Amino acid sequence: MLSFDRLVLIIVIIGFSVNYAYAHEDTIAVSRSNKLWAVGTSITYPLGAQIYMVQISYSVFETGDILFGVAFQNWKNDQGQSHAYTLLLGYRHYLWKGLHAEIELWPAYNPFKSSIDGRTYSGVELWTSLRIGYTFDLNLANRNFYILAQPGLGFGVARQNPWPDFVRGEVIFEPQLIVGMRL
Repeated sequence: MLSFDRLVLIIVIIGFSVNYAYAHEDTIAVSRSNKLWAVGTSITYPLGAQIYMVQISYSVFETGDILFGVAFQNWKNDQGQSHAYTLLLGYRHYLWKGLHAEIELWPAYNPFKSSIDGRTYSGVELWTSLRIGYTFDLNLANRNFYILAQPGLGFGVARQNPWPDFVRGEVIFEPQLIVGMRL
């Protein structure tokens, strides 16, 4: 498990990287097309955690995208079953060519069905993901597609109604592979 101190260090390093990139924007060669909108979906989340998401991005400037979307989390573990209806908000900053750092916030309403006591613990929660990755652009049949390979760390920030044996402060490695198309 990752300690809080190391998590803060990772956030600081990403912050300095983004700041450095802003100061040296003229040296960044972003590999994206000139299309401002894109839509993508994760192909790794459904396989490992039964999370289904659609992510829309908009390029607010040459080296940065705002992210928004929706997701349904249907994951199950030894503690119970999640049924979280989730929004997705975030920002992706390109550091060099396709190399980028990203932060996503996943506010959700989650009626979690506990397998420990059989009760449903409904409440609002907030999950955060920090990622670093690379964007691979593809041109197929005169369409602009992309693949985002971006491992990251995810952690819960808040939970309104925790269930028995809920673990606060847990940090989870999130392998992420998103495929999409620029519009």
